Amino acid sequence: MLIVYLKKLNDFGKSHANARKSLAVWKLVVEQADWKNKQEVLRDLPGAKLIQNNRARFEIVHNTFRLIAHIYYDDKIVEIRFIGTNTEYDRIDPATI
Repeated sequence: MLIVYLKKLNDFGKSHANARKSLAVWKLVVEQADWKNKQEVLRDLPGAKLIQNNRARFEIVHNTFRLIAHIYYDDKIVEIRFIGTNTEYDRIDPATI
């Protein structure tokens, strides 16, 4: 899968050192994936929560941080829509961000 807005991931890792390893693992798994449906996302990342509008929430550093991505299965694209703390996550609507 191609990750769009990778700069968000890199910038977040620079400002949150404790997230770097988890972000690197997430990036590696996603880039090597060839997801065709939601079940394949859960197979590769079982901690993911699938939400409406083809979006998924991923736990980073054992749910210290959350990452929301819009997955375009046909185009093989994962678009990073949000990454932040749980407090920041509580202020957004993951289905529309």
